[in-house]
Formats: sequence, structure tokens, C-alpha cells
Amino acid sequence: MTADLCKKLRSREVLHRSWAVVKQSGLASLSEETVKAIKSYDENWVGNLERISKQLRAETFRFDGEKGITIPKGKGKLPRPLVIAPIENRIVRRGILEVLQGFGTDKSAPTKKWLGIPAIKHVMATRTSVGGIKERSVAHGLSLIDEAVQDGKTWFIRSDIRNFFTRIPLAQVNRFIAEAIADEHFVELVGSALRSSLTNTAELQARGNYKLFPQDDIGVAQGSALSALAANIALQEFDMRMNDRGIVCVRYIDDFIMLGRTRSSVLAAYSSGRTLLADMGMSVYDQTDNDARRAGKFDEGNIYHDGTDVLGYRVSGRSRQPSSAAQRAFKAKCDQLFCDAKKQMRLAATGKPWSGQGYHQHLVLLNKIIRGWSQAFRHTTATHVFSSLDAHIDHRIEELRRFASDLIRNAPDEVRRRVMGIQLLSDTPPHPLPEVPGAGVATQSHADNSTAKQRLLQPIRPQLGT
Repeated sequence: MTADLCKKLRSREVLHRSWAVVKQSGLASLSEETVKAIKSYDENWVGNLERISKQLRAETFRFDGEKGITIPKGKGKLPRPLVIAPIENRIVRRGILEVLQGFGTDKSAPTKKWLGIPAIKHVMATRTSVGGIKERSVAHGLSLIDEAVQDGKTWFIRSDIRNFFTRIPLAQVNRFIAEAIADEHFVELVGSALRSSLTNTAELQARGNYKLFPQDDIGVAQGSALSALAANIALQEFDMRMNDRGIVCVRYIDDFIMLGRTRSSVLAAYSSGRTLLADMGMSVYDQTDNDARRAGKFDEGNIYHDGTDVLGYRVSGRSRQPSSAAQRAFKAKCDQLFCDAKKQMRLAATGKPWSGQGYHQHLVLLNKIIRGWSQAFRHTTATHVFSSLDAHIDHRIEELRRFASDLIRNAPDEVRRRVMGIQLLSDTPPHPLPEVPGAGVATQSHADNSTAKQRLLQPIRPQLGT
């Protein structure tokens, strides 16, 4: 087992699969820096993966060089902590996940499939857990909710688990992994992959943000390939106990909704779940917390008549549509793109340093955002919401078109090209030729080679006797 798992991790099949996932995710990022890094890594991806494989074989691979950053979440809210990991770290973490959960189908070639670890597969088979499971998604969660409502379970309580990723008990997760795998080295590697090695700890401490990140044996970095698996392992007992006594509890990582036939039965289940989570060092929101209600962290009532925001949707007995928060976030992202587009075009028109991204590039990026959002909410039944958002986008596109038109009106051709985002050959920066060693300035190796060649070309002289 030891050799098999470690060998499986460093195999070309697993590393190639892992890189494909990391690459796809990176290229889909809206961060130009991330896309650039992925493209650079891709130029020699075979050699890079071979290097990782050799490091894993020699047991010298380390999850180093990670940086903690905080993303503002709005006034009065704690920022969101994210750990930015090097590409190699992401590939190996994804590879570990592939080994743990398995891949391929019955029809796949023997080298293209792996059954995974039975205990991990058992966790992932939990029907009402729909986050971080490759066979399930938001759509499955919505189906489970619809199924429960159709069965008469219309009373609900919904809550987030507070600061969830920083509260995941790593000792419990590591113990589960150790019991599931008789492979000490692989277990140690999984333990290292679950921890975060931040290089900017002092900076985060000085700004008072370090406490937001995982600490020692508590917490997993949000965004890690293994964070969802760790969450599902930690909450396996919660899932089992909360889906009992006529209650359906659908959970997507740290968000859950309990549904039952009566309000009292749902309240009792919530109280029980709250106690169970408290024993794990976690907490949920109180029914009297009006701030949590306003922030969308907690809600209760009759879902058929009142509706609720769950899994990004507004769900009721009458319709299913993107929640108001999801719509606001989408419009804000689009509006920010239009703002950035105007800024870059204005810089290009005035001859100031700019990103090189003009009118056309921003429209392509807008299409990327729209397509992604439309797929995330493709299960919407209230299509009038899409029509309303399309009208908003159409208005902003026309506004951007007029802005670009005003900038290039009567402008020289080169300004028109820059504003439109079409590369000018004359804007190509000068690139001097590389320096080549001058005549008579030979390197040591060249001099040695020249001497050797001269010796070979010398005629062989007969040895004269005395």
C-alpha cells in the first residue's frame, strides 16, 4: 500500500490530471497575473511535472512559499482570508485529492482509473452533502430541497457555520486519514498538504490579520484543493445525525438548511446540531441575531410561502431564481469591468502608460463573466430576471461604445487602434540583439575544444631511433 499510493501520486497519470485541473482553473481566473503565471508554467509543463515527480520520489517536496492575503468583504465585516500557493503546491494537493477520491470509470483503461480510498469514498457518498463532491453540485442540493418540500417538509432553518475553514479540526481529519490508510509516509504528506506555510506571517501579525488564517492544528486554507474534503470529513457525523427523525439537512460545505414538517421539529434539530458543532469548536447563528438575518447568514420560516436564499438562489414554492445578493454581485462585477475599460481607454488615448487592454479585450472579458454566471444559475425558473439583467448590461455596453467613439473621434489612426485594443506594430518595444562573445574571446570550454581539434589535425611524425 505504501509504495502504491506514493507511486500513484507521482505517476504521470495523476500529475497530468492534476495539472489539467489547475491549468483550467488558472486560465479561467479574472486575474491577469494568475493567467500569465499559468501560461508561463505551461511552456515547459512536462519538464515541470517531471521535476515534481522526482522531488516526490526523493521525499524532498515541500509546500513552501505560500502567502496570506485578505479580501475586503464590506463595511463592518471581517476580510476574507485567502492563501496564495505556488503552482507546484496546487498541483500536488490536487494530486493527493485524485489519489484519495479516485478517478476514471469502469470503461476506462486500467492506467486511466483508480478506485480511491474506500473510507474517503464513503464520506463522499453522503447523499445530502453536495459541496466539493465531483458527482454532485448546487443542482443536486436544489433537487434535495425540492424533494423535501414536495414531501411536505416546508419548515426550515438555514445557517452558516461561523469562520468555518479556520475552525476545521485538523487533528480529527488527520486521524481519519491515518485510520483509512496504512501508509505512514503518505499520511504525513497529506498532513503537510493540509497545513499552510505562510511566508508573510510577520506582516499579517503587524496588521492584525494573522488570526484570520489557519493556526497549527486548527483550520484549512480556503481555496485549497483539499479544503472541501477536510470539511466533509470533519462534518460526516453532523450529516448523519442531522438527517434523522424526519429532518432533511442539505449541506454545501459550511452552509446548511434543515427542513421538516413542523417548526418545532426543525427547531429541535437545529438545537441538537448546534450542540454537536460546539463540541467541535464551531458555532452557528442564534435566532435572535438580527444582524445575521440581514446579512443572509441565518433565516427560518416556511420555505414554500416565504422563500429563502440558499445555494445562491432564491427558492420558494413558486419559483427559483438568482438571489438578490447574487444579482447585485454580478452587476457590481460587470460595472467594475466597464469602469476599468474606460480607465484603460482614456489612458491609451492620452498617451499615458496603460495595460494594453482596450475596448475589444474588455468586451471579451465581459462575455467570459456572463457565460460563467449564466451557467451557475442555469436552473433558474424565473427567466424575467435574466431579461432584466440583460437590459442592464446592454445599457452599459452602449454607454461604453459611446465613450470609445468620443475618444477616437478625429483622433489619429494610432490612437484609434490603441483605444480599440488592437496592437500597433510601431508600439513594439525595442529589443537589442543578445551579446555574442567577440572574435578571439573564447570561453574556457571553447579554447579547450580548439586545442583538442588542433592536436587531432597535426600530422603523425615517425619516431626516430638513436
